[in-house]
Amino acid sequence: MLHRCLSGLAKRSIIPRLVVMQLDEATSATSSSNTDVRDRFKSLFTPNLQQLSSIFAKHGFELRLAGGAVRDLLMSKTPHDLDFATTATPEEMVSMFNAEGVRMINSNGLAHGTVTARIGDAENFEVTTLRIDRVTDGRHAIVEFTRDWALDASRRDLTINAMFLDLEGQLYDYFNGRNDLATRRVRFVGDAGDRIREDYLRILRYFRFHGRIAERRLMPISVADEADKETLAAVAQNAAGLGGIAGERIWVELKQILAGRRPDDLIGAMASCGVCAFIGLPAEPNVQELGVVLNRLPLTPTMSEYRPVPAVFLAALLRSNDELETAHARLKFSNEELGVLRFVLEHRGAALALVDNSVEEQRDFYQDLAALTSGKDPRTKQRVVQLLLYTGQAATLLPTISQWWPPKFPVNGHSILSNWRLSIAGKGPILGQIIDLLRLEWRDSRYTADEATLLREEVRVRVLTQLGQSTVKRSNDSSDDATCDTIDRSDKTKKKSKNK
Repeated sequence: MLHRCLSGLAKRSIIPRLVVMQLDEATSATSSSNTDVRDRFKSLFTPNLQQLSSIFAKHGFELRLAGGAVRDLLMSKTPHDLDFATTATPEEMVSMFNAEGVRMINSNGLAHGTVTARIGDAENFEVTTLRIDRVTDGRHAIVEFTRDWALDASRRDLTINAMFLDLEGQLYDYFNGRNDLATRRVRFVGDAGDRIREDYLRILRYFRFHGRIAERRLMPISVADEADKETLAAVAQNAAGLGGIAGERIWVELKQILAGRRPDDLIGAMASCGVCAFIGLPAEPNVQELGVVLNRLPLTPTMSEYRPVPAVFLAALLRSNDELETAHARLKFSNEELGVLRFVLEHRGAALALVDNSVEEQRDFYQDLAALTSGKDPRTKQRVVQLLLYTGQAATLLPTISQWWPPKFPVNGHSILSNWRLSIAGKGPILGQIIDLLRLEWRDSRYTADEATLLREEVRVRVLTQLGQSTVKRSNDSSDDATCDTIDRSDKTKKKSKNK
């Protein structure tokens, strides 16, 4: 059912109270250094941005920084992405940029009011017309352009994202976002349920920003802040709406939640609100295991650059391969993400069983994982590092493992057939088994055995015996006695079928 956004703030039960102040004054409430914030603000003013600003001023349109860039500045962070809002319509911007000889790129955003201007053939600036969401269905919106800054602020998700900053350093705060930043509070603009029903992905954005901004934990919900309790109630009432959101969009948000602060607390709250069942996770994910993995992370300064990828944290939430396949069907992991997930789930049990063993035994285990599978996938070493982080053995073993790489496996199918003079019918599967057994011989030598050592006669006999072959036939021989080096399982299978 479409949720119609009524025009006018009063009809939406949103009453903005505009507060205008200089950036220096605003930062005093957020415990940020005035000098630091001012310097960060000034650093944004490249010659290209100054040219953009002068173009809008020349044509009589307002231009302000919007959303995340304003929030980051107030938190003494340098914004990485600059989003601009303007009173100019898309058509007016196109006309203005054409008149000024400014090239525009990526016309896909025009329908939603976004024009990307390339200034000085060096920097791209995304500028979006003020707008309101006229009609929404929880996933998409039909927008209407406006010149009213308060209307645009009212359609944004969170109060901390609904502020504007003009290029003179004047802050425009309509919903007390500055104070929410100062008190580390994450609130929706107006009614939480209304904002969520406009775009159900805002549920995950709420949890992501809670992890980034808030100091208070959400779990257990019984002791959560009262404002958070009200928001979580709205989340629970609307969680099913996430079922209609594309898995790829959900995974983008979920990765940021997992990679951020206290993901165990956030995922626990999401599960309590019934969110997880609609985003591909188990209804009751293994939050306890995620907490254990987080506590194992290395804290020493020399190890601080090592952080598991989000897939490792997700693996902690999953108890089985079936749960992994369900998550993959919903979230559409990349091949590398899926590879990490499968690797960690397959080997974490054996790895954790060794944590009390000697360093040498653990080192050999991880080296064996890297060596015995690296020929099949060169990314195995990176996955071994992620497994080390999962098990908490990184501080002890990572310096050794990260610098070690197994030498190239010294034999291949051609050298085996040539040196052992084998004639193998249906070569592929059987030859693969021979190579796997030779890899184990190589492992037992701690990867020092060369080709000549691995292809010795005694190794040949041992390998073929392990394969259980009773008929071996040298490729140059014509006799059919039981000591020949021929391996032909297909003929044996045919004979068994005939006997039946």
